[in-house]
Amino acid sequence: MTDKFAAFFYHFNDAVVIFDTTERVVYVNRACETLLGRNKLDMAHGHLPWLQKDEIEIVRHLLKRVKAGESISNVEWKAKRACGDDVPVSAAFSPIFDESGNVAYIVCILRDITKQKEMERAFQESERRFRLIAEHSSDYILILSNHGKLMYISPSFQNTFGEIDEGDIHQLWNYVYEEDVPVVKEKFKELYRTHEIQTVEFRKRNKQGEWIWMEAQGKAILNEKRSLDYVIVTAKNISERKKYEEKLRQLAYFDSLTGIANRTYFERRIKQLVNDKTTFALCYLDFDKFKWINDHFSHQAGDYFLQEAVKRVRSVLRTEDFFARIGGDEFVLLLPNVTKEDVTKLADELIQTFHQPFYYEKQRIQSTLSIGIAFFPKDSERIEQVMKYADQALYHVKERGRNGYEFYRPAQNRKAMIEQDLPFAILQEQLYLCYQPKIELGSGSTMGVETLLRWRHPALGEIPPLEFIPLAEQSGFIFEITLWVLEQACRQVKEWQAHFPDLNLAVNLSPFLLNRKELIDHVIHILQDTGFAPERLILEVTESGLMENIETGRHILTEFKNVGIQVAIDDFGTGFSSLAYIRNLPVSLLKIDRSFIQGIAENSKDATIVDTIIHLAKSLDIKVLAEGVETDNQVSLLQQMHCDFAQGFYFSKSLEAEKLQQWLEAYNQTVFLQEGNHSNV
Repeated sequence: MTDKFAAFFYHFNDAVVIFDTTERVVYVNRACETLLGRNKLDMAHGHLPWLQKDEIEIVRHLLKRVKAGESISNVEWKAKRACGDDVPVSAAFSPIFDESGNVAYIVCILRDITKQKEMERAFQESERRFRLIAEHSSDYILILSNHGKLMYISPSFQNTFGEIDEGDIHQLWNYVYEEDVPVVKEKFKELYRTHEIQTVEFRKRNKQGEWIWMEAQGKAILNEKRSLDYVIVTAKNISERKKYEEKLRQLAYFDSLTGIANRTYFERRIKQLVNDKTTFALCYLDFDKFKWINDHFSHQAGDYFLQEAVKRVRSVLRTEDFFARIGGDEFVLLLPNVTKEDVTKLADELIQTFHQPFYYEKQRIQSTLSIGIAFFPKDSERIEQVMKYADQALYHVKERGRNGYEFYRPAQNRKAMIEQDLPFAILQEQLYLCYQPKIELGSGSTMGVETLLRWRHPALGEIPPLEFIPLAEQSGFIFEITLWVLEQACRQVKEWQAHFPDLNLAVNLSPFLLNRKELIDHVIHILQDTGFAPERLILEVTESGLMENIETGRHILTEFKNVGIQVAIDDFGTGFSSLAYIRNLPVSLLKIDRSFIQGIAENSKDATIVDTIIHLAKSLDIKVLAEGVETDNQVSLLQQMHCDFAQGFYFSKSLEAEKLQQWLEAYNQTVFLQEGNHSNV
């Protein structure tokens, strides 16, 4: 991050100091070193040594306010140079937010106001001296009478903005940006009413007709009777500072690749719409075949495709529509104040724009667009639920072949129907199992399968596990479901072991079962009844679920280990993420969450985290499995990191038993042939 600061502020004319949230100086630019005669190491030493003792607490109080997200400007104090001299400065403090919206750093911009202070003293001493200084100053200076009449205009002002006659202040408004005029006028009124210093930022047109940003400060000069004598206004060009502020805003709120809003900005915008009670449609967009484009062509082609796809989407949006990239390939639209007919028309236009091919270095790339749509507050008054509904609608579009859109259509009394039918789902044979293989990265052989529960409802169709599992946990029916899953999976994998004797079975264990001690006897009974070897069974429990039931969970998992059953921590990295507590648990396998694996080929931070987890786990004699593996690059990197196992669409999606058996036979034959070829080399 300090490299970014250096790039932004190295040539900045004003002095810049950047603190972290512990008030430690992490960066100073060249102008700051020149102003104070101190480098970063000097300024980081001790308790703000470049401040006067009586001003340290004042500055700390200001830093505390900025940590809370506030921006503060025009704070004056005397800074201490390294040589011991004092220099008067005017400071502005601004927070820098990270991707989560938290304050990560504080920017302090210092401006040497020695000349300004000298001018103020000169004004009080004599008008002659004032004119001498003012006419040689690069700042713009105006003097107004106690009745608001223009008495003096500095040459620098007239050289930049043109000739203005002394006397009529209303001439100034002709040069100020129309939207800024009311604010500037109000500041003048406040200055004359209260005699307090007023500061305002506004845009003003120069001789060339260009709009430049100005910062003006008005100060009332009082006579011996404490009544207003005249007003001095000093102004300066802050266009350069505004450019840097805009760059910082781009870093905080916009996606660097596509230029559209990022997740932080999206969350801020959607909260604003909700607070304003604005109705809107939320649309999830999926650029079909994006992963294939990345793998088939290159990541550069994938980046180019995303940029061009975003341009096509933006070409049909209204000015009030909001478009954001909230993840690697996750894009969302917020369409305020629209009807279903409006969204239908827009969706048709969006789909149509993707019917024309993309071209990257003369290579033709064909992609389509899929859209899932939900409405706030019609479909739900909870944002999380609206997003879930839009995602479900998008899922249905993909299921039926992509290249289209769908509105969320809630089934009548859906939740009530699920709760009512769930206890009978086993008896009515509506539940079924799928299996996803796990691969040993060293040999390429299949080390086992994970069983995954599915529900095919006669009226509602396929019900996602995320929808019915929580209801099963709340009702307690998860106990019966888990035992059914375990028995069915043990019988099936036992059959496969006749041909694949080293095959392990992984079954997910709900955290709600970690306080059911009777589970131990039931599991042992199922293993005995099916003849399934305990050492071939892996029970997976999520990291967060285990932490919620740590004491009873440790007891139950230890009992399982004592009979030979293996224990795995699922989704590692999404919860407490500490290996310190795992070393005291009977854990033999750690599954790294897919959110880290997805970015290891592009994001060095994710790669470092994954590499660190693998090495720490191995130091505790715990094997590691990577979830959500989808590309050659991910497999190659994981092999280099000596990850033990992998699981994901790169090898196979989850399949029903018959298709999984066909996959096992075909895959193992491929591995056998590859091993034969290697032995003949």
